[in-house]
Amino acid sequence: MKHNRLAVLISILMFTGVFTLLAQSNTGKQYSTKDIDWRVHATVDYLAGAKGANAFLNVSADTDGKIYVANYSNILIIDAKTGKTLNSMHDESNTIIQYDDVAPTKDGNFWIADSKSIVYLVDSTGKILSNVVFKTSPGINERRPIEVEVDVEGNLYVLYTSNALQIQVFTSKGEYVRSILTGTGNLMGISHFTVAPDGTLFVEGNGVGWIADDNGKPIIKEFAPDFMKQNNFIQYRGVVVDPDGNVYFSAGADMDKATSIFKLDKNGNLLAQYGKGQERKNWGNDFGTDELSFTVSLALDANGALIISDTNNVYSQLIKINMQD
Repeated sequence: MKHNRLAVLISILMFTGVFTLLAQSNTGKQYSTKDIDWRVHATVDYLAGAKGANAFLNVSADTDGKIYVANYSNILIIDAKTGKTLNSMHDESNTIIQYDDVAPTKDGNFWIADSKSIVYLVDSTGKILSNVVFKTSPGINERRPIEVEVDVEGNLYVLYTSNALQIQVFTSKGEYVRSILTGTGNLMGISHFTVAPDGTLFVEGNGVGWIADDNGKPIIKEFAPDFMKQNNFIQYRGVVVDPDGNVYFSAGADMDKATSIFKLDKNGNLLAQYGKGQERKNWGNDFGTDELSFTVSLALDANGALIISDTNNVYSQLIKINMQD
């Protein structure tokens, strides 16, 4: 994913104001602590080094029951069933500066987004195998990669920093395929995206939408606009889509704080939600029951359970919760 995570996360503790409660006519099924499979908790430490828990950023999962956490200075490998950390992955040459996002490939390797440089392909030990760089062309300036995704065909999608949508697609071997650019239209400030199992590209900025072609020009179609407007959401962080087309995302009515994780069906109907925003007076303190602060990323494990990466800049947490009921 990312832009400068440190600067963004620090802003959480500096932002002041009054929390706005969400008004909803249909809250769907409510999930809580009793529904959580496990929770991993760590103190944020950007100086912990390659072997430590630094700051949980983006998460992804493979089909073998493992979760991968971009952890600022490394990649944590976690058992999806138990939440136990199995190992960590790090480039011993220190070529990779910052681990912002990770996407496993079909052959056991990993694409790493380093927002301080480029995208790298590494093996299971963290050794660099190859890389891809931003494909420049007239009118398109170089950007830094903040998120990576791999589709069912093995193609690599890279989201670059921009005040609009700017994604480039590469083959599994890192060969450039195409760019997806939409200018400064709908959902400005795209900061998250995911490739749904059917290949649909969902994006998240000042709302949630999916990519469509209008006479060959990529445009963003807004997802569930009535639901979004009803709740007066002004921030969105993290999006993932399951095989049934259900869309999970974090949203809230407060600029610097996640309020809940929502699950909507493909038609935009609310099915379920989990979590509540951490109280402003407690920001920087450990998380209370079901509290979320800054949801960095969402992923679905091999069995369809939701993995939430969340932080308040002092503490990071990973939560596994199955919202399929």
